Amino acid sequence: MKYLQPQTPFFIFLFTFISTLVNGQKSAPLCTFINHKTSQSEMHKRLQPLLGKVFEATDSNNLYTYNIGICVNADPEKKFGENVGVVQNEIESKDKSPLKHWIIGCYNNSQLIEGTDWVILEYLDGQKYGTHCGKEPRKARIMITCDSSVKSGEETVKIFEEETDKSQDCYYLFEISSPDICIKVPPITISLSVGSVLVIIFIVVVCLYILLGFLYNRLVLGAKGKEQIPNYSFWQDFGNLQADGCNFICRTGIRSESKPYKGLGDDQLQEEDDRDDHLLPM
Repeated sequence: MKYLQPQTPFFIFLFTFISTLVNGQKSAPLCTFINHKTSQSEMHKRLQPLLGKVFEATDSNNLYTYNIGICVNADPEKKFGENVGVVQNEIESKDKSPLKHWIIGCYNNSQLIEGTDWVILEYLDGQKYGTHCGKEPRKARIMITCDSSVKSGEETVKIFEEETDKSQDCYYLFEISSPDICIKVPPITISLSVGSVLVIIFIVVVCLYILLGFLYNRLVLGAKGKEQIPNYSFWQDFGNLQADGCNFICRTGIRSESKPYKGLGDDQLQEEDDRDDHLLPM
């Protein structure tokens, strides 16, 4: 009886493919922010478009190059260890010795300061200075500024300065201009409801009524003073008309009939004249 032998190359390929797929789904390394009450996920939202990118820059004197990683290892080959945020590389050795490299900061000990159109990402725990800056660890400050004129993926990096003239708190300052850091403000849309439209139409009609009526009464009819107001007599009695309408609609009691009054006739006047005759002098 023959048994089917598994095809070893096929299973090796399948295992390699699955491993690659699983590893590819792992999220990129993230910075570890210290001294922040905000959650780590919230802190990374502003940096999300730049996470995992590595930038390169050269100083103005062509002495050093810098690899700057945004929450990712700045040295893909990991020659200098894990969690390396910024690396300084010597371009040419002065005494023909092997080229030197210095770790400026690590992204597993970071700080983040946010502004309206800028973000400062600070890496701490770099290699210690040898003779200056109180032999404290190096640190890098990466200022990411909003620049809508720069296309995404074409960010520019500038090296501002290496502050090493102090006895402490020395740092390397870099600037990256990127459109991805800009806060996108949604456009403001103003929509009018049906009621708002009707109110506007009513106000416009009333204004036209007053203006045109005023001009007609003044120029055509030659009215003066209050008589220039359109339908002045109607508006003068408008309050009384409202009161009468309210009295007619709202009151439900029996309306009392007006009492008839007898007019004064000539016969009554004649009787009164006769009663007053004795008062006349004889």
